[in-house]
Amino acid sequence: MENKIYKLDLAGRELKIEFNDFAEQAAGSCFVQYGDTLVLSTAAMSKMEKLNQDFFPLTVEYEEKFYAAGKIRGSRFFRRESKPTDEAICNARLIDRTIRPLFPQELTREVQVVATVLSWDNQNEPDVLGILAASMALSCSNIPWQGPTSAVRIGIDGDNFILNPTYEQRGKGKVDVVFTVTEKNTELLINMIEGGFDEINEETIAKAFHFAKP
Repeated sequence: MENKIYKLDLAGRELKIEFNDFAEQAAGSCFVQYGDTLVLSTAAMSKMEKLNQDFFPLTVEYEEKFYAAGKIRGSRFFRRESKPTDEAICNARLIDRTIRPLFPQELTREVQVVATVLSWDNQNEPDVLGILAASMALSCSNIPWQGPTSAVRIGIDGDNFILNPTYEQRGKGKVDVVFTVTEKNTELLINMIEGGFDEINEETIAKAFHFAKP
């Protein structure tokens, strides 16, 4: 694959998307960086059909390591990885709920999407980057998928909405919501919402979505 890099200024920080041959055995892969937070996503599909089953065999994994924050935990003789944290499980489900509806219903091959946090800057949340990276990895692969999708996080400061707030800004606001969308006939359609709210009415959430639109 030819190395390609795309950059966009988003909320005063640079969003960088890079395609290369780093994960050459995957059907598709992509790096997404925002600030100094970096996520690698890979997508792969089995060559064999899984017959006599009534569900789509999609596996989404979200991996976060202490080295991403410049930390090493535990004894140097510790050889096994521990189970995923609750946050990692929730982030994997966040990606799953975004991409799963866009696969063909008749697809019966196993598909695996893995998002790995390579660097974390303590400011920018990697979960939204994992969604973007998964979308790009699937889009550049030969896996049948009706994407791409896009994702943003919206916070609030007083009466002002914030695009992709930092951890500090999220802790002060009453809105913390992630919108993921896909495009159909030039119209943006929501395919997943995840958020936490503190006594917020529906009108405010609708305004948050309109703010998130380009």
